[in-house]
Amino acid sequence: MIQKKRNAMIHIGWWLGLACVGGLGFGAWGLSRSECAVKGTAEKSFTIDVDFNTFRQILVRTDATAAIVEHGGMKVIDESTDSVDIDLSNDSRPLRNLLKGKSKANVSATKHLTVQLNDPQLKASELKLSQECKIQPDNIHIVTISEQSAGELKTYKTSLDAVKVNDRTEVRLSLDMTVDVCISRLFLPQAEARVLQAAEKTLEEQESAIRSLVSKFEGDAIIMPVFKR
Repeated sequence: MIQKKRNAMIHIGWWLGLACVGGLGFGAWGLSRSECAVKGTAEKSFTIDVDFNTFRQILVRTDATAAIVEHGGMKVIDESTDSVDIDLSNDSRPLRNLLKGKSKANVSATKHLTVQLNDPQLKASELKLSQECKIQPDNIHIVTISEQSAGELKTYKTSLDAVKVNDRTEVRLSLDMTVDVCISRLFLPQAEARVLQAAEKTLEEQESAIRSLVSKFEGDAIIMPVFKR
């Protein structure tokens, strides 16, 4: 489990506080409050100093859900694996390569997650997520998306893509989320800036968690279980 967790989502409280400003008899000046959907979209790319096969094995043989999801005031409290599909058709020696930590299998899995939200400003305690994982010999694609809204948090989607770059691994993260707030439109730009800041902070924490996961399990990934059920 990743030890260092900061609550990036708590920054949402900063700009949610803007809802308390305006609408106090200033309607004639355009400060009356209304419901606004504030969206934040962020992307981040970085390179990890391990070969792609090692990185792939770590994600296959460990439970990387925490490294992807547990940020911004979120904590996984329940998870289940609906399906796991392991295709060995591209691996001429599947058992030998598995034991050597060099499996060439294609792995696809579907998970359902329940996440605890620790930000009271969102007016929700839990968030339901679904996760689709596709881990292939030359690329990785993992998408985690909200199944329904949770209080003020209307949509949440994060993705991880990884490919081989020489003897290293290039990772690209993305995050899209939408939060409903009651705010004067005069303060909408500030609200958008705050939610963008929260999204960017979350990706910074994801990168840190992924690097920690690699550092912890590099060389030991083979002894870990494939997926938690």
